[in-house]
Amino acid sequence: MLGADDLVLCAGTVLGSGFRERAEAASAAGFSGITLWAQDWQGALDEGLTVADMRAILADNGLSIGELDAVTDWLPRDRDAASDADAAGFAVPADVFWEMAEALGARSLNVVEIAGAAVEAGRAAEAFAGLCDRAADFGLVVHLEFLPWSGIPDISAAAAIVDLAARPNGGILLDTWHLYRSGGTAADLVPDLARRVNGIQISDAPAPGVAPEEQADGGAESAGGARAMDLMDETMHRRLLPGQGGADVAAVVAALRAAGVDAPVGVEVFSDELARLGTAGAAKAAAAAARDVLAR
Repeated sequence: MLGADDLVLCAGTVLGSGFRERAEAASAAGFSGITLWAQDWQGALDEGLTVADMRAILADNGLSIGELDAVTDWLPRDRDAASDADAAGFAVPADVFWEMAEALGARSLNVVEIAGAAVEAGRAAEAFAGLCDRAADFGLVVHLEFLPWSGIPDISAAAAIVDLAARPNGGILLDTWHLYRSGGTAADLVPDLARRVNGIQISDAPAPGVAPEEQADGGAESAGGARAMDLMDETMHRRLLPGQGGADVAAVVAALRAAGVDAPVGVEVFSDELARLGTAGAAKAAAAAARDVLAR
């Protein structure tokens, strides 16, 4: 089982990499695990890799699967909302991840609301609890990731759902970019809140960036939509390596460790600039930056 001393190479840091390529780059850079998206799994199968092949690649490189990322089709929705989500490519159901967990094992399953739909905490908690119960059959922990533009926009909203679900394997994924861009800081991670975290991803964001008040409800609908698009563009193309921005990644991780959170650290840096280094180069740069931050 991956623990607090382990680094995990997230798929977003090495976009477009194949299964073997990602594993070899992760191993060479000193990571202990990798994450997989549903499309990574399907891509490996399409390339002709068998489950036995993938297991062998992981074993040969001393890796395990840190996280299966991410279930997006899990909230109760009406038919029109479901059609909109499907058309936008947001609907990824849980079934494929059970197949992946059965085949390769994993530490955790990530769950996210990505389309900006309204979320009612009670109904979301019921759905999240159901995922946790099913995931327990595979030995998975489950974490709910908050996104600043989404229906679960900050850590408090995620905590409310996790608390209502009340599942021993359920918790929060804290991504330092999302914490920063939702107006959060390490000071917000008081022990009672921090202990709900069972997944960690780190990257950084340009400072000063989007002010918290600009992310709150208070402008015209079109302005709110523009802010969401700006955030989505930055998160998918312009993240920074840990320690290179204003998110105070070291302090966030220190607060989590002080609260007893022993999750491994995933390094997720969506960055067009980083991508120009290639898969191996991006993995090495991400590992070096992460180790430097964690050493602090």
